[in-house]
Amino acid sequence: MQIESFGISDTGIVREHNEDNSLDSVEDGLFLVADGMGGLSKGDLASKIAVDSIENFIKKSRLEDITWPIKPQDEYSMEENRFLAAVSLANWNIYKQFKEDPNNRGMGTTLVGLFLDEDKVVLANVGDSRIYRIRDHSIEQVTDDHSLVMEEVRKGNMTLEEARVHPQKHVINRALGITDSIQVDISTKEYQAQDLYLLCSDGLSDMVRDEEILSLAESNEGNPLEDLGTNLIDAAKNNGGHDNITVVLVRFQ
Repeated sequence: MQIESFGISDTGIVREHNEDNSLDSVEDGLFLVADGMGGLSKGDLASKIAVDSIENFIKKSRLEDITWPIKPQDEYSMEENRFLAAVSLANWNIYKQFKEDPNNRGMGTTLVGLFLDEDKVVLANVGDSRIYRIRDHSIEQVTDDHSLVMEEVRKGNMTLEEARVHPQKHVINRALGITDSIQVDISTKEYQAQDLYLLCSDGLSDMVRDEEILSLAESNEGNPLEDLGTNLIDAAKNNGGHDNITVVLVRFQ
């Protein structure tokens, strides 16, 4: 199966500084989006630590016998455990910044990741960045937002439309770097030819509705992923561009 990918990030219309970081590596079969928080250099630093920590652990753990930050769990496969360990290490490396300097309190980042495992993809998620899968002319969010409003939606206390406009929609209840350990959502899915996975920060999902994302994907079908990535960024900016916008696209040919 041939894999095509593309990553792009934009500061947006309102923000002066981009606190997002991402990774787009077909060679390592690893794709990440991290949306930093904590203000200016702190958010940028947190998201960069997350991306660098995960990438380095994945590479080193495959090449040599190194110490893992957590014990492998029986319910997970080897690659699921590897991804979980990498994200756990990223959490600790960010949290350590606060332990070494109390001025870094509140520094953290969301994280979504896709990791190739033969004919499957391993997905990791912490926070409210998202992964979508576009297949057979439909779009599906394959991660759950770890936010207060989406918890209410899942409980049936709020509709999706109410959540979109709620004043506390950006309050998240899970992020890397806030505590010394973190609960990570890990799942595995089999991919099919023509599957398109979209990893994005909330700068895209807040500004561009799912149906518009699908429409853009279908109108760019057959074109290089760069065209779709650029169009998604433009759509978010045309709709307000209130936050940093990061997109990583992975297509299975």
